[in-house]
Amino acid sequence: MLRKKWLLLSFFILSLVIAVAYAVTLFALPGHITLLAGEDYTISIRSPLFLHAFTDSSLLELSYMENEAVHAFERPYKVTCTGEGEAEMEVKMLGLIPVKTIEVRAIPSQKVLACGFPIGVRLKTSGVMIINVSGVILDNGSRVSPAEEAGLLAGDIIVKAGGKSIESIKDLVSVIENSGGNDIPLTYIRQNVRCETKVRPIRSAEDTRYRIGIWVRDSSAGIGTLTFIDPETNVYGALGHGISDIDTGALLQVGSGQLLKSSVKSIRKGVKGTPGELEGDFLAKNHVIGDIEINSNFGIYGRLSVSYLHQRCRPISIGSHSMVHPGKASILACIRGDTVEEFDIEIERIARWDLGSTKNMVIRITDKRLLDATGGIVQGMSGSPIIQDGRLVGAVTHVFINDPERGYGVFIESMLQQAKTVAAKRRILPEASGF
Repeated sequence: MLRKKWLLLSFFILSLVIAVAYAVTLFALPGHITLLAGEDYTISIRSPLFLHAFTDSSLLELSYMENEAVHAFERPYKVTCTGEGEAEMEVKMLGLIPVKTIEVRAIPSQKVLACGFPIGVRLKTSGVMIINVSGVILDNGSRVSPAEEAGLLAGDIIVKAGGKSIESIKDLVSVIENSGGNDIPLTYIRQNVRCETKVRPIRSAEDTRYRIGIWVRDSSAGIGTLTFIDPETNVYGALGHGISDIDTGALLQVGSGQLLKSSVKSIRKGVKGTPGELEGDFLAKNHVIGDIEINSNFGIYGRLSVSYLHQRCRPISIGSHSMVHPGKASILACIRGDTVEEFDIEIERIARWDLGSTKNMVIRITDKRLLDATGGIVQGMSGSPIIQDGRLVGAVTHVFINDPERGYGVFIESMLQQAKTVAAKRRILPEASGF
């Protein structure tokens, strides 16, 4: 009887160990990897479950590297994608029991020009954005809000009013003031959904002008960093994150935009709790070097109208997110005039599971020169190229407010994907106006 209990206990412990090993293996193995077509990638499977990798895809070449294993229960494989596309790789226990399916995506192996110098950004929105819904004062002193009654909210983008396309604040003011107090049909965009409503302007007791009780903005400007240029198409990518309205946080919709030549004229050093800032002189120069066609979560994209910038950038191969690893790296950034320098950083953590995020890497500035000059990552450095193992792997996107030496980076493949759409589609803020 005692022996039977020991056997049951041993079986239970063995089952528990296998279950834990299985769970750890599932977590450790990537669910998807991105490779560069024609280049080799090593995936190392470490597990006591005697795992083996298989594929029946003609796109993948998979070979076991027996002499490369350095740990017990390790099985390293060399993976090569023969072309662009998608495939699957199966991981099985004892070669029979399925454990995990790894999705493999092959993207083109390409070279771009890594930049790192400052650029001015001037963006005109498509329509006008509501940054605040307020009220209109009547003759008796009471306050009403026609915009609120019409269902309008901060962040909505008015694109049509009274049957006319709205391209500026001036256009909307004209429609409202000429309404005579009659209902105005409005078309607006809320979270990428086109909506319709009607609003009735009220004559304000303050200045006798017709108003609907909103504050709006139709443009934005600021400084950032140029990340890369595709030398074949002259398409660029910059910032690594989108331009959002400072009041509402909503992503600005591009009506038109200009990329401007800039240089760093001063630095406000970052400290804990207060992000620093690079100050540029692009508004004074007003030297247009390109357009802005896309403002996405992964930055701004367009075409350069000048080619002299090519000589100032570094030709470099890209690296997919699967190639990024914790450890030493560097960024290209400008902190004096328009001179680009390379500064040491450390990639501390990597989040490979969410390619829809702009916070894929946690980085730390380790270069004393940059820390002495800026305190770490400051506003205006967004878009600074991240280089590791001689490849462009990403761009700086955000700073930790309470730790300016650290911040986030986005994978370069996410930015390159956005840049591809440019060919198909062929923050000094202005004072808000109320009416």
